[in-house]
Amino acid sequence: MTKGFTLIELIIVLAIVAIVGAILIPNFLNTTDRARLRSDIQSARVLQNALDLYNLEQPVPLTGGYVAALGSMDSLGYVDARRVAVQTAGAAFELNDGVITLNISGARNENVRTVLFNQLSPLERQQVTGGLGE
Repeated sequence: MTKGFTLIELIIVLAIVAIVGAILIPNFLNTTDRARLRSDIQSARVLQNALDLYNLEQPVPLTGGYVAALGSMDSLGYVDARRVAVQTAGAAFELNDGVITLNISGARNENVRTVLFNQLSPLERQQVTGGLGE
């Protein structure tokens, strides 16, 4: 009957677990957002390469919006439209003047638009628009 933990010991352990959780959870979410953003940047680069190849091989370069361009590239086998999806919530790919960029102005998470955008390299920033750090 004398074996076991006291109530104070259990409260102290729960407090320590709560403190560690409060420190680690925001860092984990930030890492997840950063990974999604970098994945989208890589997807934009792949799309840009497919667009450049399309424009070199086809007699008429693509014009118009991103959706029309993606449909044209997909129909001719330059890219598989079913596999191109934006991972960052609220972001979207855009086609402007023959350049595909990732627009994060609609991103719901402010960390993506400020902190993470500022952590991108200059090369990565060329593929992203709509960041508050611009």
